[in-house]
Amino acid sequence: MPEMTEPLVKTESFTVMGLRIRTSNAPGDADVKIPAVYSRFYKEDIPKQMEVLRKFDPLFGVYFNYVSDENGAYDFLLGYAVEPDAKPLPGMEKIEITPQNGRYFQIQPGAPEEVVPKFWAEIWNHPEIPKIRTYKIDWEEYSEAGIRVFLSTK
Repeated sequence: MPEMTEPLVKTESFTVMGLRIRTSNAPGDADVKIPAVYSRFYKEDIPKQMEVLRKFDPLFGVYFNYVSDENGAYDFLLGYAVEPDAKPLPGMEKIEITPQNGRYFQIQPGAPEEVVPKFWAEIWNHPEIPKIRTYKIDWEEYSEAGIRVFLSTK
């Protein structure tokens, strides 16, 4: 279970381009749609398509446009950081991630399809974290160093 020892940080702004969906955490929604986005992302070889546009390496899973909290609808975009003026490739969208206050959490090593959902379940059930979340823009970063999650918080 993540502890509240993570320091509050302010991020820089950056832009992410990728595949976007609207979903929610209702059973049969995000647990089906988000894996489908990952499948499409690799089936269509998006990493190769974006090779020359990518600003830096981590793969981002961005959560934004929250209606309310983890119980409401939200948008999910899977992609890479690009220059702000990059033209979206066909079928892709961009999001500008404005400076955020929040905390980074390192996810335990393991298969992403197992450890990431487990991490989110722990966040939703944590006694303190849901109270300080702002539900602005959250993201997961996938890199050679592992997986870390940024939560926008007070």
